[in-house]
Parts: sequence; C-alpha cells; structure tokens
Amino acid sequence: MSRSAPLQTCLSARIARLTGRFFLSGSGKTPGRLAAASVLVMLTPATGAVAAPAPVSSPLSSPAPVGKPAPRNQAAAPTSPKATQQSREKELVAKLAKAGTEAEAADIRSELEALRTKPLRPTTMLLLRRATRELSEQKPADAIEDLGAALALQSDAAVLWRLRAQAKLAGGDTDGAVSDLGIAVQHDADDAVNWETLTAVEEARSDGPAAFRAWQRAMELDPKLPGAETRLEKLRLKAFGQPT
Repeated sequence: MSRSAPLQTCLSARIARLTGRFFLSGSGKTPGRLAAASVLVMLTPATGAVAAPAPVSSPLSSPAPVGKPAPRNQAAAPTSPKATQQSREKELVAKLAKAGTEAEAADIRSELEALRTKPLRPTTMLLLRRATRELSEQKPADAIEDLGAALALQSDAAVLWRLRAQAKLAGGDTDGAVSDLGIAVQHDADDAVNWETLTAVEEARSDGPAAFRAWQRAMELDPKLPGAETRLEKLRLKAFGQPT
C-alpha cells in the first residue's frame, strides 16, 4: 500500500473535524511569499427520452464491393486528449521520483505544472493570473475571491484547489487551507506541491507530526526538492524531539 493512502485517510479525518467545511512549497518563506512563489511557477446526465439505437445491419447483408475486400479489423479508436494528458502526467511523476539532478527535477516540475494548468479555460486563467498578482501584492483576500470564482467555473481542476489553499494559508486561514488541500489531494495525490503546501499548513498549525508526514510524502514524489533532507531532519526534531 502506498504511503499516501494512510496520509489521505489522516487528512480526511482532519477535514471531517472541521465542522462540515468543504472536505476536500516549503522553503521557510512567509506564507504569503510561499503561495505567490508557487503560483508563479505555474504561469511560465440530462433527463429525457432515450433515443432508439440505430439499426445495425448484418455484415452478411451488405457484401463488400467487388475488388474491395472487407477490412479484417476496425481501426483503433483515437486516444482522447484528456487520456493522453493523464498518461503524460503519470510518466512525468515517475520521472520526477527518479530524477538524477536538481536541474532535471526542475525541468520536470515545470512541465508537470504546465500540464496541470493546460485544461484551464481562458476565463479561468484570467482569474488565476489576477489572483497571482494579488498574492504578490500581499492581498490574499482578493486572491481567495478570484480563485473561488475560478473554481465555480472549473471545480474539477485540482491545481485551483491547491492554489486557493496557498492563498488561504497566506491569509492565515489554516483550517480552510486544509479543507481545500483535501480536495486537491483527492483529485491529484501525486502532486508533490500539494504535500509541500500541506507541510507548511501543518507547521502553521503547530502540528509537527502531520508536517513531518506530509514532507515525507513530498520527498517520495520529488526527492530533489532543494534542502529536502535538511528540512526533513528539522521537522523530525520538531515532531519527535532529539533522539536519546
């Protein structure tokens, strides 16, 4: 079983304690700067009558024209853009976990973030850019409002839940950030930035063990995070104290 399973279970339990809210990177920067920096990386059935099925003719009733033998096999259905993107994301996630250098990992992170924001529609992207500007101006409340409007348009975009969680963290709403991250993780548990952000949120909540576990998961997905081992040791000391 993946380590993320118990972490997601723990996160779901925490969200359940947040009185019915929506159930749903870490470098020591202030929450506002953490959110803005992470966002800037990103920017480089209806009812009714059922129609009767069309009649299907027997292959024997319509022989192929003379000189044109009937095809033996139908051509494979084309792969949908969404399926292609998901396949590419999985490939990049696997590559990130095995990256040999920090430079290679940085390139993979950039491509992953571009893929995760690719499905955003123009209006959603406009709101996202405005929220990014507002975060850089230390206006988290305005950013949260714009990201909420973006989520009203595309609530299935995991990256939007993560970005709003970062904005809520910048605004001091750690419970709201946990709720949004819960949804982000449900949509995309392999996004290392989700777990980086959760680490920062749990640190702000003074929950050392939760911050330590979240950072462990982030490192599993992205071992080349700058200062990863050093931060892991600091989080270990905060969570469990000096070993005897």
